[in-house]
Amino acid sequence: MDRRTVIAFVLIGLIIVLMPYYMRWIQGEPIRPLEPVEFDSPVIEQPELSPRTPTPSPQIAERPTPSSPPSLSSARAPSAKLDSLSFVPLDVIVDTDVFQAVFSTQGARIISWKLKTYMDSMGNWLELIGPSGAGLGLSLLDQSLDHIEFIPNTDRLELQGTRQGDLVFTGSTSWGIVHKRLRFQGDRYRLDMTISTEGLPRGEKLGLKWDGGLANTEDAWNTEGGLYQVAYDQVVTYAGGEVENWTVERILGEEKPPSGQLTWVGIRNKYFLAGMIPLEGRYDVGLSGQARSTGYQEFHVKLQTDASVDQLHFSVFVGPISYDTLRFQNQDLNGTFREINLDEFMDYGWAFFRPVNKPITIMILKSFLALHELIPNFGVVIVLFSIFVKIFVFPLTHKSLESAAKMQQMQPQLQELREKHGDDQQKLNTAMMKLYKDEKINPLGGCLPMLLQMPILISLFTLFRATIELRHAHFGLWIEDLSKPETLWMVGGYELHVLPILMGASMFVQQKMTMKDPKQAALVYIMPIFLTYIFWDMSSGLVFYYTLYNVLTLMQQTIMEKTKTFLGTD
Repeated sequence: MDRRTVIAFVLIGLIIVLMPYYMRWIQGEPIRPLEPVEFDSPVIEQPELSPRTPTPSPQIAERPTPSSPPSLSSARAPSAKLDSLSFVPLDVIVDTDVFQAVFSTQGARIISWKLKTYMDSMGNWLELIGPSGAGLGLSLLDQSLDHIEFIPNTDRLELQGTRQGDLVFTGSTSWGIVHKRLRFQGDRYRLDMTISTEGLPRGEKLGLKWDGGLANTEDAWNTEGGLYQVAYDQVVTYAGGEVENWTVERILGEEKPPSGQLTWVGIRNKYFLAGMIPLEGRYDVGLSGQARSTGYQEFHVKLQTDASVDQLHFSVFVGPISYDTLRFQNQDLNGTFREINLDEFMDYGWAFFRPVNKPITIMILKSFLALHELIPNFGVVIVLFSIFVKIFVFPLTHKSLESAAKMQQMQPQLQELREKHGDDQQKLNTAMMKLYKDEKINPLGGCLPMLLQMPILISLFTLFRATIELRHAHFGLWIEDLSKPETLWMVGGYELHVLPILMGASMFVQQKMTMKDPKQAALVYIMPIFLTYIFWDMSSGLVFYYTLYNVLTLMQQTIMEKTKTFLGTD
Protein backbone atom coordinates (compact mmCIF):
# COMPACT_ATOMS: atom_id res chain seq x y z
CA MET A 1 0.00 0.00 0.00
CA ASP A 2 1.65 3.27 -1.12
CA ARG A 3 1.82 6.55 0.80
CA ARG A 4 -1.02 8.22 -1.12
CA THR A 5 -3.40 5.36 -0.37
CA VAL A 6 -2.55 5.58 3.34
CA ILE A 7 -3.16 9.34 3.30
CA ALA A 8 -6.48 8.76 1.52
CA PHE A 9 -7.56 6.32 4.24
CA VAL A 10 -6.63 8.80 6.96
CA LEU A 11 -8.54 11.65 5.28
CA ILE A 12 -11.64 9.48 4.72
CA GLY A 13 -11.58 8.43 8.36
CA LEU A 14 -11.24 12.01 9.57
CA ILE A 15 -14.11 13.19 7.35
CA ILE A 16 -16.45 10.44 8.56
CA VAL A 17 -15.54 10.91 12.23
CA LEU A 18 -15.59 14.73 12.25
CA MET A 19 -18.56 15.36 9.93
CA PRO A 20 -21.22 14.48 12.59
CA TYR A 21 -19.71 17.02 14.96
CA TYR A 22 -19.66 19.65 12.21
CA MET A 23 -23.32 18.96 11.38
CA ARG A 24 -24.27 19.20 15.04
CA TRP A 25 -22.40 22.50 15.30
CA ILE A 26 -24.37 23.80 12.28
CA GLN A 27 -27.80 22.37 13.13
CA GLY A 28 -27.70 22.16 16.91
CA GLU A 29 -26.70 19.46 19.34
CA PRO A 30 -28.85 16.34 19.63
CA ILE A 31 -30.99 16.24 22.70
CA ARG A 32 -29.48 15.02 25.93
CA PRO A 33 -31.44 15.00 29.19
CA LEU A 34 -30.34 17.83 31.47
CA GLU A 35 -30.89 18.39 35.12
CA PRO A 36 -33.90 20.62 35.78
CA VAL A 37 -33.03 24.30 36.01
CA GLU A 38 -34.87 27.18 37.57
CA PHE A 39 -36.29 29.88 35.30
CA ASP A 40 -35.88 33.55 36.05
CA SER A 41 -39.55 34.21 35.41
CA PRO A 42 -41.97 33.56 38.29
CA VAL A 43 -43.89 30.32 38.21
CA ILE A 44 -47.50 30.49 39.34
CA GLU A 45 -48.78 27.37 41.01
CA GLN A 46 -51.96 26.13 39.41
CA PRO A 47 -54.45 23.47 40.43
CA GLU A 48 -55.22 20.44 38.30
CA LEU A 49 -57.60 21.31 35.49
CA SER A 50 -60.69 19.36 34.67
CA PRO A 51 -60.46 16.96 31.70
CA ARG A 52 -59.65 18.88 28.51
CA THR A 53 -62.22 17.40 26.23
CA PRO A 54 -65.73 17.82 27.61
CA THR A 55 -68.79 16.27 26.05
CA PRO A 56 -69.50 18.24 22.86
CA SER A 57 -72.58 20.39 22.98
CA PRO A 58 -74.98 20.00 20.05
CA GLN A 59 -75.22 23.75 19.40
CA ILE A 60 -73.09 26.81 19.83
CA ALA A 61 -74.09 28.56 23.02
CA GLU A 62 -73.67 32.29 22.52
CA ARG A 63 -73.00 34.65 25.40
CA PRO A 64 -72.76 38.39 24.97
CA THR A 65 -69.40 39.96 25.66
CA PRO A 66 -69.61 42.10 28.80
CA SER A 67 -69.89 45.78 27.93
CA SER A 68 -68.55 46.77 31.36
CA PRO A 69 -65.71 45.30 33.41
CA PRO A 70 -66.90 41.94 34.76
CA SER A 71 -66.88 41.52 38.47
CA LEU A 72 -64.30 38.80 38.91
CA SER A 73 -63.06 37.61 42.23
CA SER A 74 -59.80 36.77 40.49
CA ALA A 75 -59.10 40.38 39.49
CA ARG A 76 -55.99 41.10 41.51
CA ALA A 77 -52.47 42.30 40.95
CA PRO A 78 -50.60 39.72 38.85
CA SER A 79 -47.58 40.08 41.08
CA ALA A 80 -49.48 38.44 43.93
CA LYS A 81 -48.75 34.74 44.37
CA LEU A 82 -51.80 32.50 44.20
CA ASP A 83 -51.95 29.22 46.08
CA SER A 84 -55.35 28.42 44.60
CA LEU A 85 -57.81 29.85 42.12
CA SER A 86 -61.07 31.42 43.23
CA PHE A 87 -62.86 30.17 40.11
CA VAL A 88 -63.26 26.89 38.26
CA PRO A 89 -61.59 27.03 34.82
CA LEU A 90 -63.89 26.09 31.96
CA ASP A 91 -63.06 24.70 28.54
CA VAL A 92 -63.99 26.50 25.32
CA ILE A 93 -63.85 24.38 22.15
CA VAL A 94 -63.07 25.53 18.62
CA ASP A 95 -63.89 22.78 16.12
CA THR A 96 -62.89 23.15 12.45
CA ASP A 97 -62.25 20.88 9.48
CA VAL A 98 -58.55 20.56 10.26
CA PHE A 99 -58.21 20.86 14.05
CA GLN A 100 -60.02 20.89 17.37
CA ALA A 101 -58.64 23.38 19.87
CA VAL A 102 -59.47 23.74 23.54
CA PHE A 103 -59.00 27.07 25.33
CA SER A 104 -59.19 27.47 29.08
CA THR A 105 -60.91 30.44 30.66
CA GLN A 106 -57.90 30.50 32.98
CA GLY A 107 -55.68 32.92 31.10
CA ALA A 108 -57.53 32.39 27.77
CA ARG A 109 -54.78 29.94 26.81
CA ILE A 110 -54.68 26.98 24.43
CA ILE A 111 -54.48 23.77 26.45
CA SER A 112 -55.15 21.33 23.61
CA TRP A 113 -54.71 21.47 19.84
CA LYS A 114 -55.53 18.27 18.00
CA LEU A 115 -55.00 17.95 14.27
CA LYS A 116 -57.75 16.02 12.50
CA THR A 117 -55.73 15.48 9.32
CA TYR A 118 -52.80 13.75 11.09
CA MET A 119 -52.98 10.78 13.45
CA ASP A 120 -50.86 9.45 16.27
CA SER A 121 -49.62 5.86 16.45
CA MET A 122 -52.97 4.77 17.94
CA GLY A 123 -55.00 6.28 15.09
CA ASN A 124 -56.30 9.21 17.19
CA TRP A 125 -56.24 12.90 16.31
CA LEU A 126 -52.72 14.18 16.85
CA GLU A 127 -52.19 16.29 19.97
CA LEU A 128 -49.63 19.10 19.58
CA ILE A 129 -49.68 20.68 23.03
CA GLY A 130 -46.97 19.13 25.17
CA PRO A 131 -47.13 18.05 28.82
CA SER A 132 -48.09 21.01 31.04
CA GLY A 133 -47.94 23.21 27.97
CA ALA A 134 -50.20 26.14 27.16
CA GLY A 135 -50.19 28.44 24.15
CA LEU A 136 -50.97 32.12 23.57
CA GLY A 137 -50.87 33.22 27.19
CA LEU A 138 -50.76 36.96 27.93
CA SER A 139 -48.53 39.17 30.01
CA LEU A 140 -48.97 42.76 31.16
CA LEU A 141 -46.35 44.98 32.76
CA ASP A 142 -44.03 41.95 32.59
CA GLN A 143 -46.47 39.92 34.72
CA SER A 144 -48.28 36.79 33.57
CA LEU A 145 -52.09 36.84 33.28
CA ASP A 146 -52.33 33.06 33.47
CA HIS A 147 -54.26 33.21 36.77
CA ILE A 148 -56.90 35.68 35.50
CA GLU A 149 -60.37 34.45 34.58
CA PHE A 150 -61.40 35.40 31.03
CA ILE A 151 -65.08 35.40 30.09
CA PRO A 152 -65.69 33.99 26.56
CA ASN A 153 -68.45 35.09 24.19
CA THR A 154 -69.24 31.40 23.50
CA ASP A 155 -68.30 28.01 24.90
CA ARG A 156 -68.12 26.31 21.49
CA LEU A 157 -67.33 27.52 17.99
CA GLU A 158 -67.84 25.22 14.99
CA LEU A 159 -66.60 26.18 11.51
CA GLN A 160 -66.45 24.38 8.17
CA GLY A 161 -64.94 25.28 4.82
CA THR A 162 -64.27 28.98 4.31
CA ARG A 163 -66.66 30.06 7.05
CA GLN A 164 -65.03 32.33 9.65
CA GLY A 165 -65.92 32.99 13.26
CA ASP A 166 -64.63 34.92 16.28
CA LEU A 167 -63.87 33.79 19.80
CA VAL A 168 -63.59 36.72 22.22
CA PHE A 169 -62.23 36.55 25.78
CA THR A 170 -62.59 39.43 28.22
CA GLY A 171 -60.64 39.58 31.46
CA SER A 172 -60.45 42.09 34.29
CA THR A 173 -57.24 43.01 36.10
CA SER A 174 -56.55 45.52 38.83
CA TRP A 175 -55.29 47.86 36.08
CA GLY A 176 -58.13 47.56 33.58
CA ILE A 177 -59.82 45.35 30.99
CA VAL A 178 -58.04 43.02 28.54
CA HIS A 179 -59.77 41.76 25.38
CA LYS A 180 -58.46 38.86 23.32
CA ARG A 181 -60.19 38.34 19.98
CA LEU A 182 -59.33 35.29 17.87
CA ARG A 183 -60.63 34.74 14.34
CA PHE A 184 -60.69 31.24 12.84
CA GLN A 185 -61.52 29.76 9.44
CA GLY A 186 -62.86 26.26 8.95
CA ASP A 187 -60.20 25.05 6.50
CA ARG A 188 -57.12 26.91 7.81
CA TYR A 189 -54.46 26.04 10.38
CA ARG A 190 -54.02 29.77 10.83
CA LEU A 191 -55.82 32.19 13.12
CA ASP A 192 -55.67 35.97 13.46
CA MET A 193 -55.57 37.53 16.91
CA THR A 194 -56.03 41.02 18.35
CA ILE A 195 -55.18 41.88 21.95
CA SER A 196 -56.52 45.19 23.26
CA THR A 197 -56.79 46.91 26.63
CA GLU A 198 -59.03 49.48 28.30
CA GLY A 199 -58.26 51.85 31.16
CA LEU A 200 -54.60 50.91 31.58
CA PRO A 201 -52.07 53.55 32.64
CA ARG A 202 -49.31 54.76 30.36
CA GLY A 203 -46.15 52.71 30.22
CA GLU A 204 -47.76 49.29 30.12
CA LYS A 205 -46.22 46.68 27.86
CA LEU A 206 -48.26 43.84 26.44
CA GLY A 207 -46.78 40.47 25.76
CA LEU A 208 -47.71 37.14 24.16
CA LYS A 209 -46.16 33.89 25.30
CA TRP A 210 -46.06 30.17 24.64
CA ASP A 211 -45.24 27.85 27.53
CA GLY A 212 -43.96 24.34 26.94
CA GLY A 213 -42.65 22.56 23.87
CA LEU A 214 -44.73 20.60 21.40
CA ALA A 215 -45.92 17.13 22.29
CA ASN A 216 -44.08 13.99 21.27
CA THR A 217 -45.81 13.24 17.98
CA GLU A 218 -43.53 10.31 17.07
CA ASP A 219 -42.40 7.19 18.91
CA ALA A 220 -39.00 8.72 19.72
CA TRP A 221 -38.44 12.23 21.01
CA ASN A 222 -38.09 13.91 17.63
CA THR A 223 -34.48 13.04 16.83
CA GLU A 224 -33.11 11.55 13.65
CA GLY A 225 -31.05 8.50 14.61
CA GLY A 226 -27.74 7.25 13.38
CA LEU A 227 -24.30 8.82 13.33
CA TYR A 228 -25.69 12.10 11.96
CA GLN A 229 -28.17 12.66 14.76
CA VAL A 230 -30.21 15.86 14.58
CA ALA A 231 -32.39 17.37 17.31
CA TYR A 232 -35.67 18.67 15.89
CA ASP A 233 -37.23 20.08 19.09
CA GLN A 234 -36.21 23.72 18.83
CA VAL A 235 -37.33 27.32 18.95
CA VAL A 236 -36.83 28.97 15.56
CA THR A 237 -36.63 32.74 15.06
CA TYR A 238 -36.73 34.68 11.79
CA ALA A 239 -35.59 38.29 11.87
CA GLY A 240 -33.81 40.36 9.24
CA GLY A 241 -34.02 37.50 6.76
CA GLU A 242 -31.96 35.24 9.03
CA VAL A 243 -33.15 31.91 10.42
CA GLU A 244 -31.81 30.91 13.83
CA ASN A 245 -32.41 27.60 15.60
CA TRP A 246 -32.42 27.57 19.39
CA THR A 247 -31.95 24.27 21.21
CA VAL A 248 -32.16 24.05 24.98
CA GLU A 249 -28.36 24.03 25.14
CA ARG A 250 -28.10 27.23 23.12
CA ILE A 251 -30.85 28.95 25.11
CA LEU A 252 -29.04 28.16 28.36
CA GLY A 253 -25.87 29.72 26.96
CA GLU A 254 -24.93 33.37 26.93
CA GLU A 255 -26.18 34.12 23.42
CA LYS A 256 -29.20 36.41 23.23
CA PRO A 257 -32.17 35.92 20.86
CA PRO A 258 -32.96 38.58 18.26
CA SER A 259 -35.13 41.57 19.11
CA GLY A 260 -36.66 44.39 17.13
CA GLN A 261 -38.47 43.85 13.84
CA LEU A 262 -39.38 40.18 14.08
CA THR A 263 -41.05 38.25 11.25
CA TRP A 264 -41.96 35.23 13.37
CA VAL A 265 -40.90 32.94 16.18
CA GLY A 266 -42.02 29.34 16.51
CA ILE A 267 -41.61 26.11 18.43
CA ARG A 268 -41.15 23.00 16.30
CA ASN A 269 -40.57 19.29 16.41
CA LYS A 270 -39.71 17.08 13.45
CA TYR A 271 -42.95 17.52 11.51
CA PHE A 272 -45.07 20.21 13.24
CA LEU A 273 -44.80 23.75 14.53
CA ALA A 274 -46.55 26.46 16.49
CA GLY A 275 -45.60 29.88 15.17
CA MET A 276 -46.44 33.40 16.37
CA ILE A 277 -46.32 36.06 13.64
CA PRO A 278 -46.38 39.76 14.68
CA LEU A 279 -48.14 41.92 12.10
CA GLU A 280 -46.41 45.15 13.15
CA GLY A 281 -44.25 46.69 15.85
CA ARG A 282 -40.98 45.79 17.52
CA TYR A 283 -40.57 43.10 20.14
CA ASP A 284 -38.15 41.86 22.74
CA VAL A 285 -37.82 38.06 22.61
CA GLY A 286 -37.40 36.10 25.81
CA LEU A 287 -36.42 32.42 25.72
CA SER A 288 -35.95 29.86 28.46
CA GLY A 289 -35.99 26.11 28.46
CA GLN A 290 -34.94 22.87 30.04
CA ALA A 291 -34.65 19.23 29.00
CA ARG A 292 -36.62 16.75 31.06
CA SER A 293 -35.23 13.32 31.84
CA THR A 294 -38.07 11.85 29.77
CA GLY A 295 -36.68 13.55 26.65
CA TYR A 296 -39.33 16.30 26.63
CA GLN A 297 -37.91 19.69 25.69
CA GLU A 298 -39.68 22.41 27.65
CA PHE A 299 -39.50 25.85 26.04
CA HIS A 300 -40.90 29.18 27.17
CA VAL A 301 -41.17 31.88 24.53
CA LYS A 302 -42.27 35.42 25.27
CA LEU A 303 -42.76 38.30 22.83
CA GLN A 304 -43.11 41.64 24.57
CA THR A 305 -43.49 45.03 22.91
CA ASP A 306 -40.51 47.32 23.34
CA ALA A 307 -42.85 50.32 23.69
CA SER A 308 -46.15 51.09 25.40
CA VAL A 309 -49.14 50.13 23.24
CA ASP A 310 -52.76 49.31 23.93
CA GLN A 311 -53.31 46.91 21.04
CA LEU A 312 -51.40 44.01 19.42
CA HIS A 313 -52.08 42.18 16.16
CA PHE A 314 -50.76 38.67 15.59
CA SER A 315 -51.29 35.74 13.30
CA VAL A 316 -50.73 32.24 14.64
CA PHE A 317 -50.03 29.02 12.77
CA VAL A 318 -50.29 25.63 14.46
CA GLY A 319 -49.94 22.79 12.00
CA PRO A 320 -47.69 20.70 9.74
CA ILE A 321 -44.28 21.63 8.34
CA SER A 322 -45.43 21.11 4.76
CA TYR A 323 -44.05 23.33 1.99
CA ASP A 324 -47.32 24.13 0.20
CA THR A 325 -49.16 24.69 3.49
CA LEU A 326 -46.46 27.02 4.81
CA ARG A 327 -46.30 29.02 1.58
CA PHE A 328 -50.08 29.45 1.69
CA GLN A 329 -49.70 31.32 4.99
CA ASN A 330 -48.53 34.36 3.05
CA GLN A 331 -52.25 35.00 2.61
CA ASP A 332 -54.09 35.94 5.80
CA LEU A 333 -57.74 35.26 6.62
CA ASN A 334 -58.76 38.48 4.89
CA GLY A 335 -57.06 37.46 1.65
CA THR A 336 -54.26 40.01 2.06
CA PHE A 337 -50.86 38.86 0.79
CA ARG A 338 -47.68 39.38 2.81
CA GLU A 339 -44.44 37.46 2.33
CA ILE A 340 -43.54 35.94 5.71
CA ASN A 341 -41.32 33.05 4.51
CA LEU A 342 -42.79 30.56 6.95
CA ASP A 343 -41.42 27.82 4.68
CA GLU A 344 -37.99 28.56 6.20
CA PHE A 345 -39.05 25.99 8.80
CA MET A 346 -38.36 23.41 6.08
CA ASP A 347 -35.08 21.50 6.24
CA TYR A 348 -33.00 22.94 3.40
CA GLY A 349 -29.68 21.63 4.68
CA TRP A 350 -26.65 23.37 6.13
CA ALA A 351 -26.84 27.14 6.47
CA PHE A 352 -23.85 27.90 4.23
CA PHE A 353 -25.29 25.68 1.46
CA ARG A 354 -28.88 26.89 1.81
CA PRO A 355 -28.93 29.41 -1.10
CA VAL A 356 -28.01 26.61 -3.53
CA ASN A 357 -29.82 23.78 -1.81
CA LYS A 358 -33.19 25.50 -1.27
CA PRO A 359 -34.35 25.91 -4.92
CA ILE A 360 -33.13 22.40 -5.79
CA THR A 361 -34.95 20.90 -2.79
CA ILE A 362 -38.19 22.72 -3.68
CA MET A 363 -38.00 21.56 -7.29
CA ILE A 364 -37.36 17.94 -6.25
CA LEU A 365 -40.12 18.05 -3.62
CA LYS A 366 -42.69 19.33 -6.10
CA SER A 367 -41.72 16.61 -8.58
CA PHE A 368 -41.90 13.96 -5.87
CA LEU A 369 -45.37 15.05 -4.73
CA ALA A 370 -46.60 15.37 -8.32
CA LEU A 371 -45.73 11.69 -8.82
CA HIS A 372 -47.69 10.83 -5.69
CA GLU A 373 -50.76 12.49 -7.17
CA LEU A 374 -50.68 9.73 -9.82
CA ILE A 375 -49.44 6.86 -7.64
CA PRO A 376 -50.82 6.64 -4.08
CA ASN A 377 -48.00 4.45 -2.68
CA PHE A 378 -44.95 6.47 -1.67
CA GLY A 379 -42.72 3.40 -1.86
CA VAL A 380 -43.56 2.97 -5.54
CA VAL A 381 -43.09 6.72 -5.99
CA ILE A 382 -39.56 6.42 -4.56
CA VAL A 383 -38.79 3.63 -7.04
CA LEU A 384 -39.95 5.72 -10.01
CA PHE A 385 -38.42 8.88 -8.62
CA SER A 386 -35.01 7.22 -8.24
CA ILE A 387 -35.21 6.07 -11.88
CA PHE A 388 -36.04 9.62 -13.05
CA VAL A 389 -33.19 11.10 -11.00
CA LYS A 390 -30.82 8.47 -12.37
CA ILE A 391 -31.84 9.33 -15.93
CA PHE A 392 -31.37 13.03 -15.18
CA VAL A 393 -27.82 12.61 -13.78
CA PHE A 394 -26.92 9.81 -16.23
CA PRO A 395 -24.52 11.92 -18.33
CA LEU A 396 -22.64 13.04 -15.21
CA THR A 397 -22.52 9.55 -13.71
CA HIS A 398 -21.49 8.05 -17.05
CA LYS A 399 -18.59 10.48 -17.40
CA SER A 400 -17.48 9.84 -13.82
CA LEU A 401 -17.58 6.04 -14.19
CA GLU A 402 -15.83 6.19 -17.53
CA SER A 403 -13.03 8.37 -16.17
CA ALA A 404 -12.64 6.20 -13.07
CA ALA A 405 -12.43 3.05 -15.20
CA LYS A 406 -9.74 4.56 -17.45
CA MET A 407 -7.73 5.60 -14.42
CA GLN A 408 -7.92 2.03 -13.13
CA GLN A 409 -6.68 0.72 -16.47
CA MET A 410 -3.67 3.04 -16.23
CA GLN A 411 -2.59 1.89 -12.76
CA PRO A 412 0.16 -0.47 -14.04
CA GLN A 413 1.69 2.33 -16.14
CA LEU A 414 1.50 4.77 -13.25
CA GLN A 415 3.15 2.24 -10.97
CA GLU A 416 6.02 1.84 -13.45
CA LEU A 417 6.54 5.61 -13.41
CA ARG A 418 6.62 5.64 -9.60
CA GLU A 419 9.24 2.88 -9.56
CA LYS A 420 11.27 4.58 -12.29
CA HIS A 421 11.46 8.06 -10.77
CA GLY A 422 11.53 7.02 -7.14
CA ASP A 423 11.52 10.01 -4.81
CA ASP A 424 11.95 12.65 -7.54
CA GLN A 425 8.46 14.08 -7.22
CA GLN A 426 8.95 16.73 -9.91
CA LYS A 427 9.99 14.23 -12.59
CA LEU A 428 7.19 11.87 -11.51
CA ASN A 429 4.55 14.58 -11.85
CA THR A 430 5.88 15.61 -15.27
CA ALA A 431 5.84 12.02 -16.51
CA MET A 432 2.34 11.41 -15.17
CA MET A 433 0.96 14.53 -16.83
CA LYS A 434 2.56 13.48 -20.14
CA LEU A 435 0.95 10.04 -19.80
CA TYR A 436 -2.46 11.62 -19.10
CA LYS A 437 -2.06 13.84 -22.14
CA ASP A 438 -0.99 10.97 -24.42
CA GLU A 439 -3.94 8.83 -23.26
CA LYS A 440 -6.34 11.84 -23.42
CA ILE A 441 -7.39 11.42 -19.80
CA ASN A 442 -8.33 14.17 -17.38
CA PRO A 443 -7.31 13.00 -13.87
CA LEU A 444 -10.11 15.17 -12.44
CA GLY A 445 -12.65 13.84 -14.92
CA GLY A 446 -14.15 11.51 -12.33
CA CYS A 447 -14.42 14.18 -9.64
CA LEU A 448 -16.08 17.03 -11.53
CA PRO A 449 -19.25 15.10 -12.51
CA MET A 450 -19.64 13.97 -8.89
CA LEU A 451 -19.30 17.55 -7.65
CA LEU A 452 -21.94 18.73 -10.11
CA GLN A 453 -24.48 16.22 -8.83
CA MET A 454 -23.66 16.74 -5.13
CA PRO A 455 -26.32 19.50 -4.66
CA ILE A 456 -28.94 17.04 -5.92
CA LEU A 457 -27.76 14.27 -3.60
CA ILE A 458 -27.62 16.62 -0.59
CA SER A 459 -31.12 17.92 -1.37
CA LEU A 460 -32.43 14.38 -1.56
CA PHE A 461 -30.76 13.58 1.75
CA THR A 462 -32.46 16.48 3.56
CA LEU A 463 -35.74 15.93 1.70
CA PHE A 464 -36.27 12.28 2.58
CA ARG A 465 -35.05 12.78 6.13
CA ALA A 466 -37.79 15.18 7.26
CA THR A 467 -40.62 15.22 4.67
CA ILE A 468 -43.95 15.07 6.48
CA GLU A 469 -45.64 13.40 3.50
CA LEU A 470 -43.60 10.25 4.28
CA ARG A 471 -44.86 10.19 7.88
CA HIS A 472 -46.82 6.96 8.48
CA ALA A 473 -46.47 6.18 4.74
CA HIS A 474 -46.79 2.41 4.26
CA PHE A 475 -44.89 0.74 1.42
CA GLY A 476 -45.40 -2.99 1.75
CA LEU A 477 -43.86 -6.17 3.15
CA TRP A 478 -41.95 -5.27 6.33
CA ILE A 479 -41.61 -1.54 5.50
CA GLU A 480 -44.58 -0.07 7.35
CA ASP A 481 -43.45 3.55 7.81
CA LEU A 482 -41.09 5.22 5.37
CA SER A 483 -40.30 7.98 7.88
CA LYS A 484 -38.75 5.53 10.36
CA PRO A 485 -36.10 2.80 10.26
CA GLU A 486 -37.59 -0.48 9.10
CA THR A 487 -37.15 -3.61 11.23
CA LEU A 488 -37.45 -7.13 9.86
CA TRP A 489 -36.31 -9.12 12.91
CA MET A 490 -35.08 -8.63 16.44
CA VAL A 491 -31.72 -10.33 17.01
CA GLY A 492 -30.59 -10.59 20.63
CA GLY A 493 -32.78 -7.66 21.58
CA TYR A 494 -31.43 -5.47 18.75
CA GLU A 495 -33.36 -4.35 15.70
CA LEU A 496 -32.14 -5.73 12.38
CA HIS A 497 -32.48 -3.17 9.61
CA VAL A 498 -32.33 -4.85 6.20
CA LEU A 499 -32.20 -1.80 3.91
CA PRO A 500 -28.88 -0.42 5.23
CA ILE A 501 -27.36 -3.89 4.76
CA LEU A 502 -28.65 -4.03 1.19
CA MET A 503 -27.31 -0.54 0.55
CA GLY A 504 -23.89 -1.51 1.88
CA ALA A 505 -23.89 -4.70 -0.20
CA SER A 506 -24.76 -2.81 -3.38
CA MET A 507 -21.95 -0.36 -2.71
CA PHE A 508 -19.53 -3.23 -2.08
CA VAL A 509 -20.33 -4.78 -5.47
CA GLN A 510 -20.05 -1.38 -7.12
CA GLN A 511 -16.64 -0.73 -5.52
CA LYS A 512 -15.48 -4.22 -6.43
CA MET A 513 -16.26 -3.57 -10.09
CA THR A 514 -14.63 -0.14 -10.15
CA MET A 515 -11.41 -0.60 -8.15
CA LYS A 516 -8.97 -2.85 -9.97
CA ASP A 517 -5.79 -1.71 -8.20
CA PRO A 518 -4.85 -4.29 -5.49
CA LYS A 519 -3.38 -1.47 -3.38
CA GLN A 520 -6.83 0.08 -3.08
CA ALA A 521 -8.59 -3.17 -2.22
CA ALA A 522 -9.18 -2.10 1.38
CA LEU A 523 -11.47 0.70 0.19
CA VAL A 524 -13.78 -1.91 -1.29
CA TYR A 525 -14.58 -3.07 2.26
CA ILE A 526 -14.14 0.11 4.31
CA MET A 527 -16.55 2.44 2.53
CA PRO A 528 -19.58 0.07 2.45
CA ILE A 529 -19.12 -0.71 6.15
CA PHE A 530 -18.87 2.96 7.09
CA LEU A 531 -21.92 3.95 5.04
CA THR A 532 -23.95 1.06 6.44
CA TYR A 533 -23.12 2.31 9.92
CA ILE A 534 -24.02 5.92 9.04
CA PHE A 535 -27.41 4.99 7.54
CA TRP A 536 -28.28 2.28 10.09
CA ASP A 537 -30.92 4.21 12.07
CA MET A 538 -32.06 6.63 9.38
CA SER A 539 -35.55 6.64 7.86
CA SER A 540 -36.35 3.71 5.61
CA GLY A 541 -37.49 6.06 2.83
CA LEU A 542 -34.07 7.72 2.75
CA VAL A 543 -32.14 4.41 2.86
CA PHE A 544 -34.49 2.83 0.30
CA TYR A 545 -33.84 5.66 -2.14
CA TYR A 546 -30.03 5.44 -1.84
CA THR A 547 -30.16 1.66 -2.12
CA LEU A 548 -32.12 1.94 -5.37
CA TYR A 549 -29.73 4.62 -6.60
CA ASN A 550 -26.76 2.31 -5.95
CA VAL A 551 -28.47 -0.59 -7.72
CA LEU A 552 -29.19 1.57 -10.77
CA THR A 553 -25.59 2.81 -10.81
CA LEU A 554 -24.46 -0.82 -10.59
CA MET A 555 -26.63 -1.69 -13.57
CA GLN A 556 -25.15 1.25 -15.48
CA GLN A 557 -21.62 0.04 -14.70
CA THR A 558 -22.47 -3.48 -15.82
CA ILE A 559 -23.85 -2.26 -19.14
CA MET A 560 -20.87 0.01 -19.69
CA GLU A 561 -18.43 -2.80 -18.94
CA LYS A 562 -20.13 -5.20 -21.32
CA THR A 563 -20.25 -2.65 -24.13
CA LYS A 564 -16.65 -1.60 -23.43
CA THR A 565 -17.63 2.06 -23.24
CA PHE A 566 -15.12 2.40 -20.43
CA LEU A 567 -12.32 2.32 -22.97
CA GLY A 568 -14.15 4.19 -25.70
CA THR A 569 -14.29 1.06 -27.94
CA ASP A 570 -17.17 -0.79 -29.53
